[in-house]
Amino acid sequence: MKELRCITMPDGQTHELLPEAVQRHRHAFGGGGIWAVVIMPDGSSFLCREADGGAMDAERLDHRQTIAKLIEMYGLSALKGT
Repeated sequence: MKELRCITMPDGQTHELLPEAVQRHRHAFGGGGIWAVVIMPDGSSFLCREADGGAMDAERLDHRQTIAKLIEMYGLSALKGT
């Protein structure tokens, strides 16, 4: 089995690097374009898409674009409060 590359945080938690995670789970995507929305703690976000050669391209999203992408992913009902 291939050794996983990961980052160990100061609190001891480990996180797998995104390119390695994508490669390891590639079979689950059915060959379609792989993309992810990465939301940072300060509320900014990036739309990451697979580029040629297995690399990832990132595009910074503003607040409205982030909300639109989340609605696209989860539907409007996912953003309703309880």
